[in-house]
Amino acid sequence: MFKKMLLIVISISLSLLCGCSKESKFGLEQFTSRMNTQFDYSLNTADFILHIDENENNNLFCEIESSLITLSLDNNNDIKGISLLATDSQDIPNTINFFCNMCCVFTGNDYDAQKSIFDSCQINTDTIKYADSNNVITVGKYKYTVVCNEYSITLFCDRV
Repeated sequence: MFKKMLLIVISISLSLLCGCSKESKFGLEQFTSRMNTQFDYSLNTADFILHIDENENNNLFCEIESSLITLSLDNNNDIKGISLLATDSQDIPNTINFFCNMCCVFTGNDYDAQKSIFDSCQINTDTIKYADSNNVITVGKYKYTVVCNEYSITLFCDRV
């Protein structure tokens, strides 16, 4: 009898603990809500525009000042990748910081852990310039891509 009760208590405890963790797959509403609460932005879901490409992939776009946020969605409309495009009129440190915040929400890392990943991957002001270059690095289950030219910088983070 004692073993059955213990087994029931352990089962209930494990199911409750799993319910407290952050979900790894989420959509636009959760993304904007987390960006707004964690980093004090004012992103609005209504500002995102849906685009379906030739391969039936869903993408959401949102223009903020001179930046373009892109969220790539899977078949369940959960976010599978994020990107940020910045034009040459923007300063690189603010662009990297904003993308770091986006990655914190997407990956579930806190700011210090995400900044450490960026530093180890050389996603910083020393390596990112408005000049032709690119870089692809995989860290854990995320692939970071940086594409630069004289007009823009595009930063990607995709779930692999």
